[in-house]
Amino acid sequence: MFSELHRTKTRQLSPLDHLISAAQTALETVASTPAGTGRPDPAKDVNAGELTDAQKRESVRLMRVNHVGEVCAQALYEGQALTAHDGRVRDAMIQAALEEQDHLIWCENRLKALKGRKSLLNPIWYAGAFGMGAVAGWAGDRWSLGFLKETEHQVEAHLDSHLDR
Repeated sequence: MFSELHRTKTRQLSPLDHLISAAQTALETVASTPAGTGRPDPAKDVNAGELTDAQKRESVRLMRVNHVGEVCAQALYEGQALTAHDGRVRDAMIQAALEEQDHLIWCENRLKALKGRKSLLNPIWYAGAFGMGAVAGWAGDRWSLGFLKETEHQVEAHLDSHLDR
């Protein structure tokens, strides 16, 4: 589940609190399934049996890449939230990470439906993306938000390339 430390408004959280919360989210992301917001999975009624074996293999491969992207999105947001200078930016990153958990869950559900598996390298991908997010946050909130905007632009281009297949 997404850390309750992120959601508390009753006291000022220490840097150690934020670090522990980020570690909890990392474990949930790479070793479990996070809670997400509860939005319904848009592909829950899609039947994987309608695909040929070759189409299924290609779909699994693409969904694994998409799942890794969602793992990295979680890590980027967490890294940026941990090092954000402005509390409003931190809160926005935390909310964005929570919403992105839905995408992570949906990718995982689709992988399971296709009888695929998640990348074994997810912990490494998470660590690298977390570091990039943390550095962007340390550079300042303007840098962090600019980095976020460009990341979203690159994700959009990546997904468009998948749709072209």
